[in-house]
Amino acid sequence: MEVRVPWLERWNRTLSAREVWQLCLLALGLHVLPLILADYPYLDDVWRSQLSGIWQDPNDSWAGQGRVLIEWFYAVIGFSAGALNLFPWPVLVAAVMTAGAMAGLVRHYFDAPRVTCLFVVWPLWFNPFFLQNLSYQYDAPVMALALAACMAAITLRGGRRYTFVGSSVLVAIAIGLYQVSINVFAGLCCIEIVRLVLAQERLAVVCREVSIRLGQVLCGCLLYVLTAYQLMTVARDTLLPIDAQWPGEMVRRGKAVVEHVGLLITPETCWFFLGLIVLALLALVAASKQVLCCRDRPGAERLALVVLLLLSVGAVLLLIPGMTLLFLTYNDGARLLLGAGPAWVLLALLARHWLVDKQPILAWLLAIPVLFMLTFSFAYGRVLVAKKEFEQLITFSIAQAISSTPTLYEARRFHIVPSSSSAHWLPAAEGAFRSMPALDYVLNNHALVLAEMMPRVGMPAFGGRSPMERREILARSPTPILDNKFFAIHRCGDIAYVLMKQPFEDPRFIK
Repeated sequence: MEVRVPWLERWNRTLSAREVWQLCLLALGLHVLPLILADYPYLDDVWRSQLSGIWQDPNDSWAGQGRVLIEWFYAVIGFSAGALNLFPWPVLVAAVMTAGAMAGLVRHYFDAPRVTCLFVVWPLWFNPFFLQNLSYQYDAPVMALALAACMAAITLRGGRRYTFVGSSVLVAIAIGLYQVSINVFAGLCCIEIVRLVLAQERLAVVCREVSIRLGQVLCGCLLYVLTAYQLMTVARDTLLPIDAQWPGEMVRRGKAVVEHVGLLITPETCWFFLGLIVLALLALVAASKQVLCCRDRPGAERLALVVLLLLSVGAVLLLIPGMTLLFLTYNDGARLLLGAGPAWVLLALLARHWLVDKQPILAWLLAIPVLFMLTFSFAYGRVLVAKKEFEQLITFSIAQAISSTPTLYEARRFHIVPSSSSAHWLPAAEGAFRSMPALDYVLNNHALVLAEMMPRVGMPAFGGRSPMERREILARSPTPILDNKFFAIHRCGDIAYVLMKQPFEDPRFIK
């Protein structure tokens, strides 16, 4: 017996293409709003904003990193040869374009899209780890456009040759904007295989889809290598050698990924995470049983379809870290877990498939994970504000100390030497980090101050890497000219060094 709730039914009607796009745009705008309000220059944004695309070192340029399309993007949107800081204008442009691509993906997945269908696709952007990507005022728009290109490559339709070539070009564009986005496209390709098996397609259809998508991945990578990759001047990390240590290292990295993803699961959120996983598993079991019990197909075909289904699901999970697992130096930053978006989409797609089959109105339960991700975004926005205020205090204090001390402001050059600890100390966000541990992992900015921040307070004489280490500075200048809780300033000849301290007093703040 079907349960009916009149007020929900009014919201769950079939949506037009325009309505799907408008709702996607509203959702993306609401999700990125906390970051816009925070207006926090995240790490690279500090020096990129100061240089505005006039690179002193070619290796600092995006072209040197194999991402020349970013320079073209800022040249077009900024009407200049440089890369002006136009935040939040580029993010808003990217959100509009991504909303269009996302709306297309919704209509690709569902013939008669409803509001509950949107809950399946929104996690591609709502992915909590994607917030670290969105934190970069310069890189966020192009990373979003890479996401849009991946979605467009999946939904592109036309003649067979046109579709293949067009999708391959879109994949190359996505990689040219952000190399890690290949994990997203590969994950979405795997979801296509799952969808075909759920739709009871024949093995020949599924295998043809596998070959087409694999061909698009390979051709897209080849196009990238032949174009933007040729401009790369920054040496990329080599691949992890396959030797006796390789299996153990892969297990270690896999455990690290599981631990980082597991930070989202707290006593308050475990119930709906567990529910989502259980529903997805039930859908997988039901789909596998349905395929195996289909007597009008040969047994080998049925078994092959189930194997492809399970392999596709496993591949999506493996693509959460994706290509980063293969490099010699493993980077465990949240921004590299872009593949968590397709994994979340797959869970929601399977869960909705099972729920709709039992009771259509139950599909509204998928709104709970979406609300969690939206809440996470707003909490993260407040953490950025706290970080911004604390950094301003430190930079103002250093500027005041130097400008009020004649023996310091006469120095020719200044350097900031960070503390030996990598512990994160942000008292204003201590409660947030304990309630949502993933916030600290997504923030991933443990510096109290960067040398590139000092020109913002009228101190342009700050250099980058210090020519001397802390121990050598203290040996040559044992007594600081100025000393306070957060830093001590020493002078060695005509160079002054700001030695940052570890301002930990309460053990609750030590991470």
